Amino acid sequence: MGSTTEPAPGPSPAPQTPPSPRDDTGPSIVVAAFVTWGIAVAFVLMRLYTRAIIVRSVKPSDWCIVVAALLAGGLSGAILKQTHHGMGLHVSDINVPVEFPIMLYAWWWSLVCYSLTLAFSKISICLLYLTIFTLKGARRACYGVLTVVIFSNAWSFISVLTFTIPLAATWDNRVVATYTTSQNIWWAITGFAVITDIMIFVLPIPIIAPLNLPRRQKIAVVGIFTVGFFTVLVSIIRLVILVQEKGTPDPDFTYNGTNLTYWTVIEVNTAIVVACIMTLKPLVSRIFPVLLDSRRPSVETSITSSDPPLTIGSKPSRNPLSPVRPESWADMPGYPGTANRFSGDIEKGIRSKD
Repeated sequence: MGSTTEPAPGPSPAPQTPPSPRDDTGPSIVVAAFVTWGIAVAFVLMRLYTRAIIVRSVKPSDWCIVVAALLAGGLSGAILKQTHHGMGLHVSDINVPVEFPIMLYAWWWSLVCYSLTLAFSKISICLLYLTIFTLKGARRACYGVLTVVIFSNAWSFISVLTFTIPLAATWDNRVVATYTTSQNIWWAITGFAVITDIMIFVLPIPIIAPLNLPRRQKIAVVGIFTVGFFTVLVSIIRLVILVQEKGTPDPDFTYNGTNLTYWTVIEVNTAIVVACIMTLKPLVSRIFPVLLDSRRPSVETSITSSDPPLTIGSKPSRNPLSPVRPESWADMPGYPGTANRFSGDIEKGIRSKD
């Protein structure tokens, strides 16, 4: 607000009304980006501690999630750069010729980091599944999902690299583009991303669903899947926002379009958190030994077998008193119904492979 007193003699700038804090969403975007990334990094560190110190077995899936966390940090940095050059402000408040090229250049780098972060997060989860599952049907399904994940994310990355040809035309309007990636391709890539999210988190259900786990472990498994499907939900919400923005082009996109950025950082960092939660049972058991004590028999398992609960990937013994059940794709060949005998202890399954 301008001063109501008489200005001092001499030249002075014209009084200007400073923008309202509500007219700049940049700070809230930066906070959302770095807070969610910080949470993701904390889970990655807990995973590395669990795998390196407690389990003493660091796998390729662990290194993939480290790469994903670093790329998510790059995404947060690119978003910070965008806010320094206009993202979050009204277009009318931006020096377009000066700020737009830098902002769009940072935006392109955010696309690179976004696509690669999701790729390495999903690959990490698939590699973890392959470490755990020894059933032929489950492994074949996992290889199939991994193939789709690699193909779709490679397609996404190539599309980002060829957003325009020459690439500089993406952020420099002085460069004439001879090719621009079709909007239909981006819709297809986004659709594949949602489909692969669903495939990844549905894949273990045929194995986990029939398990006779203690109630506390069941609650833990349900919790993991709840967070996992939250990632799917976020991907769908982000897709809906993209569709809405395409249907109603907004000339003030630097201000109104920031809603998509919030969901973008939530999506990538939630994917990292989900990939890490799956490996943290040994850490939780060490800190809270009673919370997930798998040695305490449940009602279901104690009355059907005197054997200790099996781990995922271990070979079960046939109980002659068990009723004959039809084989499912989750059963080991020649052992109908053994899908019911697998324990949900993921880390024991991993250690049995070492």
